[in-house]
Amino acid sequence: MSRWAISVLTSLLLASLALAQDEVVVTWSLQPAVSSPPPFYQFIGDETSSEMSDLVARWLQWDEGESLRTESSHEMLRVAVWRWPRAWTLVLWNGAPQKAKVTIRGELPAGVYTVERLRLGPGAMPLALERRNGLQQRAAGGIQRTEWLDGHSGLALRFVERGQVVGETLSALRQSIWRSEVSRGVLSRLAALLREAGSHWYQVRASLRRGDQRMSARGVHRMLFLVSGMRAASSKYPGAEQVTAQAEQLLDALSELSSAVLSPVICVQQQGRSLRVQVVNAGGQVWRALRLTAPQSDAVVLANMKPMERAETTFTLPTEEEEVTIVASILFNGGYSRLKMTSLPTKPAAQKEEQP
Repeated sequence: MSRWAISVLTSLLLASLALAQDEVVVTWSLQPAVSSPPPFYQFIGDETSSEMSDLVARWLQWDEGESLRTESSHEMLRVAVWRWPRAWTLVLWNGAPQKAKVTIRGELPAGVYTVERLRLGPGAMPLALERRNGLQQRAAGGIQRTEWLDGHSGLALRFVERGQVVGETLSALRQSIWRSEVSRGVLSRLAALLREAGSHWYQVRASLRRGDQRMSARGVHRMLFLVSGMRAASSKYPGAEQVTAQAEQLLDALSELSSAVLSPVICVQQQGRSLRVQVVNAGGQVWRALRLTAPQSDAVVLANMKPMERAETTFTLPTEEEEVTIVASILFNGGYSRLKMTSLPTKPAAQKEEQP
């Protein structure tokens, strides 16, 4: 073996040992990056793309948003951050064979966030998709968390702001109501429900600023009830189709905000046709009931989950080549929350043969 090859191997070995012994610090700022990261398959150290790396890249929306400025204290720990109007995605990849302790420091604007965490194994194989605790930023500033990465593995964290989305969707619903072509009586009813929902939204924002989780969750639940009434009323009349569509969007936004306030932790792991779902009550409210549903599977209902209690169930899937949406419905004192999580298949879908 040549001296040059020995030198390269020695350098890589020393770098790997340093990565295993020292804490790696990864940072990102809200400033645009000077240059965009390479294609995802190159980011994880592969020479060519594969069906699995392409599948994960699509989930990450790689190279579709605005790339932000990042830094890593170790060359074998690669990092990339993408920003969209209401979402931030951080992607880490450990190119060394040793496990690494990573301290993540970044910046996020003020808001209420849900956090998704995707763990990737060698070759970008999806291992588990988790909905983590909600994150509340009362003012724009830094966040910090610590993660452990196995060798030749990766991690993606997606932060999605939910509070401002509710305000924007509520405003769009208001405009659609006044533009709808319905009778005066129907318009008066929709406007009354909208005023009450707006009043509760004002109280929810005040509760969020105070850090009052219980009152925030109750206010969001009341808004869900009122908007459901608006959707039911508008769906009966022609000329109010836009009102119905906006009400459905607001229901989805309120459900996501409710999950950020309640802080459920949901982990979805798919192995072949088996889908394992774990749920932890990481908030401060007692859940009177938890209902988990999956396509073509029986619902699972659990009662009285106290804070930090854990529940687990397994669904059998019709195929391992499709994304599966898990719906978690949570009932608590004075409120109701409903959120969705879509798993990643562990096997790329087989391409259908073209018919002549």
